[in-house]
Amino acid sequence: MVTTSNQTLGTSKRICHFSFIISHSRRMRIGLIHYNSWPTVGGVETVLRQQAVLMAAAGHDVTIICGSGKNFAAGVATVVIPELNISSPAVKAAQAEVWDGQPAAAYLGLLDTLRSKITPLIQNLGCLIAHNLMTMPFNLAATQVIAELAEAGPYILAWTHDLAAGNQDYSLPRNRIIDMVREKHPNIRYVTVSETRAKEFRTLMGSEVDAVVPNGLNLSTVLGLTPEAEALLNEVDTQAILLIYPTRILPRKNLELALQILHALNGLGQSAYLFITGAANEYNPEAQTYLSGLKRQIAELGMLDRVIWVNERFDVDEHQLRSLYLAADALLFSTRQEGFGLPLLEAAAFRLPIFCSDIEPLRSNLPSNAVTFDLRTSPRNIGETIIAALKSDRAFASRKKLLMNHSAQRLYLEKIAPLLGSPL
Repeated sequence: MVTTSNQTLGTSKRICHFSFIISHSRRMRIGLIHYNSWPTVGGVETVLRQQAVLMAAAGHDVTIICGSGKNFAAGVATVVIPELNISSPAVKAAQAEVWDGQPAAAYLGLLDTLRSKITPLIQNLGCLIAHNLMTMPFNLAATQVIAELAEAGPYILAWTHDLAAGNQDYSLPRNRIIDMVREKHPNIRYVTVSETRAKEFRTLMGSEVDAVVPNGLNLSTVLGLTPEAEALLNEVDTQAILLIYPTRILPRKNLELALQILHALNGLGQSAYLFITGAANEYNPEAQTYLSGLKRQIAELGMLDRVIWVNERFDVDEHQLRSLYLAADALLFSTRQEGFGLPLLEAAAFRLPIFCSDIEPLRSNLPSNAVTFDLRTSPRNIGETIIAALKSDRAFASRKKLLMNHSAQRLYLEKIAPLLGSPL
């Protein structure tokens, strides 16, 4: 039986329309095949899911072919072929025959079944990405079917996470069928997920891989951001400092100083953004006047694209605030007067660096990682203090390096998209 699912499972499972996707991306039919898909949790399954979502967001028609799995995103069809699942009794019987060196009825029957089910699914694809099937021995009938289809079928990429034949943890017999995972197929392009795997491939196959594409990280997915917070994150440069100021728009919050500090940071060559979470009281004329003055200040400083009034985009409830804290790099709290200063505790709970006014009662409740500034200090000096503190913050540096080198979106555009072959 082949089962297909192509309906969304709820808002949290939908495709996000990433702002990084180029508008002129050319539409293709793309298939991804593996033993399992979501909700199975594993490294390969995570990469498979990520690739499918990115490709669908780029406008491609995407189908996942797997032995077990469920739908996880609109725009990504999931086709389940039970005979791909390595736990299937049919697969276990076929594998036993191959390991004994006597492929017979079980193996040949599985081969025929997989041919009949896989071939119609991929014959009209522009590209098929086979995750680990060509270098791992877990379902050799499936490996053989992909190898046969490569002779005259679609353009195939063997996405290579692991190589069993080059790994001492595996003891593989020598026979014609198992040797498929020891040999590079001439009509398939091979991609490894690291230089380490590329070196192992070279040693095993005696030839170079066609590309090395490291695994990527989708920060929004890993952090579990709300769709609204994710959309904000997609609008900014994630290499910049992302400051959060959780506050209502009140004169005592001293937001004008926060804006001057933001301007100073950018003037010092450090790109930065400021997320302001709250809104002005619409029934308070003084608050509305204050907000209007802040917006004039932003325009005069040339920072219209650097200050995000979050509450003008969506209501900031506790779930949204949690996502904003997770997305931010540091708390900026330039208030002149507080009864307590709850954002300091919240920021500390999220392990954020804290930059705040040196006033009571903040001074009495400071977490150990807080940096204070005198309200009479120039914004430039405060900006220099922030830059120096973050440069010495290993967690901040590690996060920015990770986003630079392993952003799933960037890796898709720069490394995966060029490998996908001919468009429709």
